[in-house]
Amino acid sequence: MSDKRRLQLLANGQEKFFPERITLPTPFPVGPVNVYLLPSRPLTLVDTGPDTPEARSVLTAALNKAGFAPRDIEQVLVTHAHSDHSGLAAWFREMGAEVLLHPMEAEKLSGLDFWPVLIDNLRRLGVPDKLLTAYSLPRREAYRGGCLTDCRLLQDGDLLNFSSFRLSVLAVPGHCGGHLAFYQEESGVLLAGDALLKRISPNPMPEVHPAKPGERSGSLAQYLATLDRLGKLAFKLALTGHGEALEEPAQRISEIKNHHRQRLQYIREMVRDCGPCTAFELAGRLYGRLSGWDVLLAVSEVSAHLDWLTGHDALAETTASGGRLTYNIIK
Repeated sequence: MSDKRRLQLLANGQEKFFPERITLPTPFPVGPVNVYLLPSRPLTLVDTGPDTPEARSVLTAALNKAGFAPRDIEQVLVTHAHSDHSGLAAWFREMGAEVLLHPMEAEKLSGLDFWPVLIDNLRRLGVPDKLLTAYSLPRREAYRGGCLTDCRLLQDGDLLNFSSFRLSVLAVPGHCGGHLAFYQEESGVLLAGDALLKRISPNPMPEVHPAKPGERSGSLAQYLATLDRLGKLAFKLALTGHGEALEEPAQRISEIKNHHRQRLQYIREMVRDCGPCTAFELAGRLYGRLSGWDVLLAVSEVSAHLDWLTGHDALAETTASGGRLTYNIIK
């Protein structure tokens, strides 16, 4: 059956929910990203891929194969503002599509420069200045997701109506503070973004804000709460932001929770053995020598666990010389 025929059936309420996965290349270590075409009314894309010529070309070709052009997209749902998921949102907005996302993610795409406070946070977590300089120059523009100033804001519990189905908006913070998922209850399908992934554990990246330098979000606590919530949802299938769909989401949720429990214990033991130490030093012990994007990913992963441990009185955080944070065991 052609996608145009399915669109006709959807418009008449005769076709079931069937997102069409489109896989796009990215310049990031995570590899290709999945976006999803919802051939209904309004014609909708869930996430957009990065703003690169390669991603635009592949996405345009995929839409053409489905019988559409980029300008036919009426609505874009953004799971979160990381540029591999939101980079082309402003492009679609320029062509007339309405862009919907969480207020926290909209702020990240508004042109506000988060980069200086991000770099300062990495410095405080122990990343050497020499490495930060080498990291910053080629990464700053890639970290940006464009400038999006006209969009529709979504909150947890909102309902999105289509011609023959509706989606529930779920706030699923952790990987980032304003991450959203979209749930089609009748079919049991969750458009999960990066809240759940089949092959890797989503990085619970602590976030910083220009208005609150020195503060980090409790991203791991948020993410563990998200996993608890998703575990109670009893959905059947998760369509993920990277890699294959999850056909046994309950099992994967349990695996990720176990991963973080083990990681918390391991990091606490490392601090006991080598403290006082910085997040960067611990990341080096855990992952080996770091460079490029791995600096951000590894230090973010470790610092999320350190924040959880300090928040639960298992570790002490101290500001050392130069403003760098060190961690030690609480005996």
